Amino acid sequence: MLEESQEAESWLTEPRTVINNTYRAHCNNPDSDWEKEIEEKFSVLISNRRDTIPWLSSDSQSGSLVRHYVMVQDILDQEFYTKQFVARNKEDEIFNGTGKYSDILDIQQGYEVDWEDNRTLKRDTRLVYYCVPVPGRNTWTRPSSRDVVMTTSPDVMTTSRDVTTQNNVVEVSCGKKRGAEDPDEMDTDEDESKKVKSGENVETSQKEEDSSSFQGLNMVLPTDSGVCCIPLIYTQDTSPFKINDVIEITGILERLEIDTSSVEMDEEESARFPPSSIVPRVHCLDVKLRSHINPLLSCDPVDFQEKEVTEVLSAALSVRSELVAMLRKCTAGDPIAAEYLLLHLLSHVYGRRDEVMTLGKFAVNMTKCPPKETKFVECLSTLFSSISEKSFVFPLTITNFNISTMLPKKDYKANRLRSGLLQLPKGMQIILDETVLEPGQLKPNGVENLKCLGNLISWQKLAYDFGFSYNIEFECDAKVLILGEGKSLLPSDMVVPLKPMEDNTDYQQIISEIHSNEDMLNRFRKYLTVLRHIQYDEVSDELQKKIEQDFVAERKSNPKDVTGDTLHRSLVIARLYALSRGHTQLEEEDWNSAKSLERDRLSRIASS
Repeated sequence: MLEESQEAESWLTEPRTVINNTYRAHCNNPDSDWEKEIEEKFSVLISNRRDTIPWLSSDSQSGSLVRHYVMVQDILDQEFYTKQFVARNKEDEIFNGTGKYSDILDIQQGYEVDWEDNRTLKRDTRLVYYCVPVPGRNTWTRPSSRDVVMTTSPDVMTTSRDVTTQNNVVEVSCGKKRGAEDPDEMDTDEDESKKVKSGENVETSQKEEDSSSFQGLNMVLPTDSGVCCIPLIYTQDTSPFKINDVIEITGILERLEIDTSSVEMDEEESARFPPSSIVPRVHCLDVKLRSHINPLLSCDPVDFQEKEVTEVLSAALSVRSELVAMLRKCTAGDPIAAEYLLLHLLSHVYGRRDEVMTLGKFAVNMTKCPPKETKFVECLSTLFSSISEKSFVFPLTITNFNISTMLPKKDYKANRLRSGLLQLPKGMQIILDETVLEPGQLKPNGVENLKCLGNLISWQKLAYDFGFSYNIEFECDAKVLILGEGKSLLPSDMVVPLKPMEDNTDYQQIISEIHSNEDMLNRFRKYLTVLRHIQYDEVSDELQKKIEQDFVAERKSNPKDVTGDTLHRSLVIARLYALSRGHTQLEEEDWNSAKSLERDRLSRIASS
């Protein structure tokens, strides 16, 4: 037992040494599958001891085993590597080695490789991705403030966007560098460093050279922080992951401390091989697609433990009441607004029909919101960022519209995809703040950005700009909440006029209450994640007949306003209402309650 424990520890602490030793022990046996043995061994160890593997940070040492949550921002060209080689010394002694899971061949001193000997050299290809920290990732989802360290420098982060961070509020300005020393750029956790920390024995001048030679980290939101990286994936599958996928990678960190100051590289080479002290490479031993990043639950919905689901479903009604009560506080006591915000939080795209209809989207336009001086938007965004895994607030000012870059764009000179504000992973919560909107004129870029937001809301699709009148559509799954005084120019699925039931609401006090109750927030976090991903069953035949009868009756009484879209909207509301009560199949009580809620909303609109 002790030997097994020691062996497991060596695989975790000295992965590359163990890989090389395993290869040399089997390389002379043609029947041995050394690659499979390594993959299976690491798969078991990572599965059993995942929580003991440190998260990637700027302090992580080269050669160590690390893991990291990232979003695929771009897919780079595959690269060749030396899979197997034989080196010889002057006495013709042989040294066998492998270049798998490494950028540098481990060759003993005095040995040389005959690069022309195709009998002993074997080459293969590996997939190369450019990954960024998960955009809009909220602080509570981070496992430890000590493990997630901002890796930036004033020179590296030079962009056309500047940022003020408060609940991931994206403020855009031009002509100013993003500096690590700017107080507005600092993360709320004092332990998170904004400085570049490269490996040992690297001179300051070299780090400055690295920083100034790199063209930017290409993060999506200017509020984002963390370590960008280049995962190298060894698989026969030509495209296991897509752009905007959130993945958890576990692998061997590679920081090459090589002086490239005398090497001239064009833009494409600089983008593909950034300084690894800033953007390290990770040779992946395990990669998992993640549909959520809630640290309070199992890694993936298909792996939700039965007790996790049972716990949430059994407590669904009480947690629902608690969350609605908190939402009512944030909306000055408005019960209808609170109900629709709850349904909005639970919504997600669960299907597409004929590439025209997107099923499950639930964009809400809340009108008659208090002015910005009341801290209404700040209060609501504080709650949302405290219970949503990924979120950001975008103030819809004329300036932000005019100078923002919404869509990603292909840079053919650097052969990379330049990020835009709307290159987002599935499940993103977006709050569009129209309470700050003032009169002004939209420039052509502003009009285009308005159109992009409209397409996102209406179709949950965005056409990325690949130049030469060639765009590629990417599917989205973003929850969009629009807050403003009047009805927005942007489309929405639900318009909900706010009707305060309380006077002189102290939103600052509510913000303090949200921050002070971590147990309550954890209940909300589990509730929302489980119910958004749980399997939902089809409507029973009996209830489906009742729904059809209700629809026919409504259409007879009001043929002008009741359409097929009305039925679809009612079904979406009923589905979300049932889920909010912990029901995995629509019940008649849910259907009736959803209809009543929708009648109240429409009545409020008619009377306002």
